[in-house]
Amino acid sequence: MSTSRADVAVIGLGAIGSMALWRLAERGVSVHGYERFGIGHDRGASAGQTRRFSVQSQREPRDTPLAVEALGLWRELEEHTEPELFRQTGGVILGPDSTPEILSAIASARDNGLPHEVLEAADLGARFPQHVVRAGDVGVTDPLAGYLRPEASVATAVERAAVLGAAVSPYTEVIAVEPRKTGVAVVTRDGEQTYGRVVLAPGPWAGELVPGARQAVVPRRIVQAWYLARTPRDYHPDVFGVFERVGDVAAYGFPTLDGATVKVGITFETHPEVRDLAHVDRFVDPAFASRVATSVREFLPGLHPDPVSLQTGIEGFSPDGRPLLGPAPSDSRLVVACGFSGSGFKFATIMGEIAADFAIDGSTGRDVSFMAPDRQLLEPATSR
Repeated sequence: MSTSRADVAVIGLGAIGSMALWRLAERGVSVHGYERFGIGHDRGASAGQTRRFSVQSQREPRDTPLAVEALGLWRELEEHTEPELFRQTGGVILGPDSTPEILSAIASARDNGLPHEVLEAADLGARFPQHVVRAGDVGVTDPLAGYLRPEASVATAVERAAVLGAAVSPYTEVIAVEPRKTGVAVVTRDGEQTYGRVVLAPGPWAGELVPGARQAVVPRRIVQAWYLARTPRDYHPDVFGVFERVGDVAAYGFPTLDGATVKVGITFETHPEVRDLAHVDRFVDPAFASRVATSVREFLPGLHPDPVSLQTGIEGFSPDGRPLLGPAPSDSRLVVACGFSGSGFKFATIMGEIAADFAIDGSTGRDVSFMAPDRQLLEPATSR
């Protein structure tokens, strides 16, 4: 273990932790990051080649200003790497016209003065012929939407932080975080080190380290799938943007990255809980693939319906689907940043910035009150 001293520790260098490490280092803070696996690993919530970005909100109006600010930070991070981290393809949310998610997306774009169009079924089908559009469907376009490259983004943020002086300890499992009178001790198998404050961003492993989080952040298994395109040029990023289908069918997807396959995710019900994070079942039942194939055949007929690749990952879900971001109720020296419930990656840069605010000042000027860890989600620390 590194013996360097630091003022702040970041536990977990996935989506949120890597960005917190970067933002703290950019602001001149002496910071030390710990990651139990490698940087940009495929075991948590930051694997799978792509993540959808959109500034429109389908649920929480306060998300949209954060997404707009996140976009600027993504562009700033991209200045420090050769690979493209964000590609702006434009996107669309489509589904029945009365769907709450559609109405919320329209309101968020309108209220924040963001470019968008609302397309009725005929225009929607003409604009996006790759999708099957049903009578009564509408679409909301988002010209600012696109896709992020999660693995490259995490690696770039950590590398940039290291250039700025951050200490980084990959393949180092933190087994305990212990608040004491003299600071907060971070304990690994190689010893311990004390910091002024600690950012806890362990993703689906939150229950092991975040006080009271065993019930508040549930690890769930996510399956991502790739399908062969019958005519790959129809799914090139220049002509096929990111999408999300809402309502009676819940799906999302991306343009082709390799000129052959298209990534599509379809959700039928709650993702299955992972009870043993040390032994995650990576097997995908053929019945699940068959069920997904039926939806692909119905709504995206330009794709071969049987997946050619399936990848599993784990993400941490909170009971209300909102993140936990802010000081821990048990000790304000602990900054909680977890429970992003499958929709946190596009916000990762701004969430890292806000976590840095809390680690430096104990507060933030941005409205994240709806993410407060003390919103009766965490159990008392003594119950663990």
